[in-house]
Amino acid sequence: MKRQDLAALLLLAGWLGALLAYRAAYVEPREWAAACVAASPPLACLPRAGLLWMQQYGVWGGGALALGLAAFLGAPVAALAVAAGIGGVVNYNASFGMLGLALGAWAWISARPAGPSAKA
Repeated sequence: MKRQDLAALLLLAGWLGALLAYRAAYVEPREWAAACVAASPPLACLPRAGLLWMQQYGVWGGGALALGLAAFLGAPVAALAVAAGIGGVVNYNASFGMLGLALGAWAWISARPAGPSAKA
């Protein structure tokens, strides 16, 4: 495995961890819904609102699918498509998110040379 692939996988794992942690801390608890409609909401409500807006309108999944298609057609955005797909699945845009993730992963894996001559 190349170093850049390993670095990208580590970044993707960090991205997944950050998304899951943010959802668990600020999106899913009902207390935050009440806090965010207050007269002066906490600062955490702004990214929460953006995340939920993108979730409601399918931006996570649609973006992942667009990036996945671009990667599949040859654009160098495979790792970004996988990251967007992870975001789509975590944020309930799983249909398009999973398609984008799969296309990005396919393009990423296909870009690697095959066989024993492929050295890291």
